Amino acid sequence: MHPRKRIEIVVEAVRAEAVTDLLDRLGATGWTVLPVLAGRGRQGIRRAGDPGGVDDNVVVLCIASAEIADRVMAAQAELLGARPAIVSITDCVVLRADHF
Repeated sequence: MHPRKRIEIVVEAVRAEAVTDLLDRLGATGWTVLPVLAGRGRQGIRRAGDPGGVDDNVVVLCIASAEIADRVMAAQAELLGARPAIVSITDCVVLRADHF
């Protein structure tokens, strides 16, 4: 078992590519984008399925080294800007260290 960091970023779907581009530039070896079906926060309940997809959110999931996670935190101004997003970083373990 190899310790890594699990980076989860909830962001508007229209910003997902900017987030994955940033992760690539920071050295992440991979990421996954998952759709968000619904959620509730400070602005109330949001549900997926907007006809234009403008209000839809996604989760960008990335498992990386502690060094990459530190780079993500250092780039928070570029990552968040003035746009809504939720960023969390937690400890995890992986079986194949060479993949992350």
